[in-house]
Parts: sequence; structure tokens; C-alpha cells
Amino acid sequence: MPFIRIGDASLTVCQTEWLTKTLTDAAVGTNLPAWLAEDISRGVENYLSNHFEGSVIDSADLFEQIGTTLARLGLGDVADNMDKTPPPLRISLTELARRAGEGYELAFFRLLDEQFQSAASGGAKRVECHGLQKCVRKLSSARKWSRRCDRLQREIERFLDCKIQQISAGCSPLTISISQ
Repeated sequence: MPFIRIGDASLTVCQTEWLTKTLTDAAVGTNLPAWLAEDISRGVENYLSNHFEGSVIDSADLFEQIGTTLARLGLGDVADNMDKTPPPLRISLTELARRAGEGYELAFFRLLDEQFQSAASGGAKRVECHGLQKCVRKLSSARKWSRRCDRLQREIERFLDCKIQQISAGCSPLTISISQ
């Protein structure tokens, strides 16, 4: 399946679970049974996997195509009920550290900031950051965990907390999860 573009600079994987949940939630309160919403989800998945000519689709375009298809099937009420929130954005902190380069913490924070700004402008409501410890070790060029690693990890966590507060104050709330 193609990646979904959220904002200008963020890509996320189009996950089956997210697509199915989006369509089954849209069917609630309509006369469409949940099992049929799941079938429609598999049809969208099939189209994206086998017929979509590209490796990336904008989240707005994806929702527009799904809505148009639902309307053609006589399911305009489901299309109108669809929550057009993009899927959770997954950010690999390790990948950002690799792109920034060992010892280039400022470049890392700039790249991370770009990802969050893009997520916010694209309407994301959830960001999942993973690989924190590997990221810290990469940035600090450490083979073993050290006090410097502890300090850098706290700096990254504080930065993420500040970004969430900043973005949530300016627009819709954004939640984050961080995994080691």
C-alpha cells in the first residue's frame, strides 16, 4: 500500500487496522452493517495495493477518493460521517538521528521539529515516536549508556513535551507516545 502524506514533510504507513476502524466508525448511526464496512475497507485496501499508481497519497486525496466511491455506491451518509483524521504519524527517532549525523543534535532537533510541524499542519491527532534509546546512543556516539545519554534523553523528552504543548495550544490537541 502507498504511504500517506500528512502535511508537507511527513509520511506514514497506511495500516489496515486504521482504515477498517475509520470505515466501521463512519458506518455507526447509518444503515450500513459493520461487516459491510469491513468489506469496503478490504476493497479500498485492494485498490491501494494493486491499482493505485504511486507510492504516496495525500491524506486529503485518500479521504476524497473514499468519499467519492462511497457516494457512488449510494452510501453518501457513510461518507459524510467519516472522520477525516489522518492515521497516527510514526516517527523513527533513530532514522532522524541517522539523517542528522552523529553529534549533530541541533540538526536532529530541527528535523524533529519539521516532522511535528508537518503533522500539525496535516491534521494529525496522534504521533508515535519510537527508537528513543537507539537515537540517543547514535547522537551521542555512545557504545554504552552514560550520563550524557541520560541528559540527552531528557532533553529530547522535554523537547517533545514542549512541541505537544505548543501545537495543542495553537490548534486541535495532539497526543504523543514515545517508545524506547
